[in-house]
Amino acid sequence: MRGRSMRYFQRIWAFCFVLTSFSYTQSLIQLTYITTWGEKGDKTGQFLSPLGIDVDPMGNLYIADTGNQRIQKIDPRGRFIAEIGGFGWQAEQFDHPVAVWAGNGLDVFVADNNNHRIQRFDKDLHYLAVFQSGETWPEHLRFGFPLDVALSLQGELFCLDGENQRILKLDVLGNPQRTFGDFDSGAGRVAAPRRMLLTKDGRVLVSDRECHAILVFDIHGNYLYTFGASHLESPQDIAEFPDGKIAVADAQSGLVVFDAGGKIIARLKGSSEGGFLFKDVVDAAIHKQLLYVLDRQRHAVDVFGWKISGRDSF
Repeated sequence: MRGRSMRYFQRIWAFCFVLTSFSYTQSLIQLTYITTWGEKGDKTGQFLSPLGIDVDPMGNLYIADTGNQRIQKIDPRGRFIAEIGGFGWQAEQFDHPVAVWAGNGLDVFVADNNNHRIQRFDKDLHYLAVFQSGETWPEHLRFGFPLDVALSLQGELFCLDGENQRILKLDVLGNPQRTFGDFDSGAGRVAAPRRMLLTKDGRVLVSDRECHAILVFDIHGNYLYTFGASHLESPQDIAEFPDGKIAVADAQSGLVVFDAGGKIIARLKGSSEGGFLFKDVVDAAIHKQLLYVLDRQRHAVDVFGWKISGRDSF
């Protein structure tokens, strides 16, 4: 491990973006820009085309530094803690890691895309296990090119299967249980999935680039509804605010925020006058009063404080 502190760009000023409030809402989302972490490179604290970010309950961030074939862990102040990876197919190596999940503070799951597997680490990035389709798995439940991974409160593992365009659910022992969103799922068919979110109330949200929307299922895989079709262009990752509001990272539209029912509240693309402008937003994570936005093309994490004002507030 390289132990140098993370380099980051600390702005000496801050400013407030009040996102557009649409006529059918009574709220404004206020984002106060704090700082930007990272720059292009392969040293600690630098990134190369990162695709995934998640935050644990302590506020530590885990970043899928995809171009450098590694996972980096940084503390809430942006300081480097640890890393794991390097190109390869052995344990602790990656071939195009695209997503990371660290929601319970104990486990870190990584979607190791081109290796057709999910790797599991502890919170300090020590290797624990691997989940990979094998000959012992039923053929109709095998997966390939995983795009995202998440763990439910019950300990069930969900994998967004990029090869078969569906969601695979594993039981608490890691055995494949069922799939949903398959090609024969009618209105609930996942055509071109990108990322996935398990919400606090037990829903499964999947971003789909073909229908430019978010598909919503219950925890058992039953299709419920779709939202965002007229407001999203290239939806990527999905993050949840404490009250159930949803932030969608959109590669073309920036950050788009919806209420818990799927009605749009606001969007943010950045401001050249403000010192930054989103170029390719691919992921977002929320912890307490902080919002982290990952920009692949800028090789950086933008950090915001947030609050809701108006009648509809947190």
